[in-house]
Amino acid sequence: MKKLLFSVCILFSVFTAGQTQNEPATLFGNIKQVNIRGFGGPMVALTTLDGAATLSIGGGGAVLINNFFIGGYGLSTVSSNVQRRVSGEDLYLKTSQGGFWLGYDFTPSSLIHFTTSTRLGWGRLRLYREINSLTFPNDNEDRSVFTEGFGVITPELGIEVNLTRFMKVAFTGGYQIAFSNNFKTDAVSAIDLNGALGAITFKFGWFGR
Repeated sequence: MKKLLFSVCILFSVFTAGQTQNEPATLFGNIKQVNIRGFGGPMVALTTLDGAATLSIGGGGAVLINNFFIGGYGLSTVSSNVQRRVSGEDLYLKTSQGGFWLGYDFTPSSLIHFTTSTRLGWGRLRLYREINSLTFPNDNEDRSVFTEGFGVITPELGIEVNLTRFMKVAFTGGYQIAFSNNFKTDAVSAIDLNGALGAITFKFGWFGR
């Protein structure tokens, strides 16, 4: 009887071990290891518009899945220092854009770590007259002379600093590549929307585990 029980125990152990080793791999087998969080915050960027440095302000937010994040952003020119002549009239240039924001943080638990992202969006180039409070008191659209749509892709790379468990700041540099911009001015050449940029992004969320 004892030998029979001993044999049954051995067979059961071998069967259990075999089942463990042959456990099939599944797509969501490690679902407990997926950490989903989120963040959002303002963004300040020194960008390039038609070869001149301009200041842009905006923000973004994203869902953070482990080290990857996916979300959206918006960015608009706030400085008025770029001009082009159109039909004999000097006009100021500004842009606004928005779209998808994809990225990855390397070893985000480290105090200082690398971060990379790509913004894929679409925007609007606006040419407008100089502000005149008597003729155009408050309506930006009345000051607009021409508008032109464009697509844009902006890859970035930089460093990120963990300030607290709920706040980070990223310092990044990249290059903006615009396409589908065919608008011509009196200078014949198209307005150049491509150029280098540097950005500071504040991220507010819960980054602890």
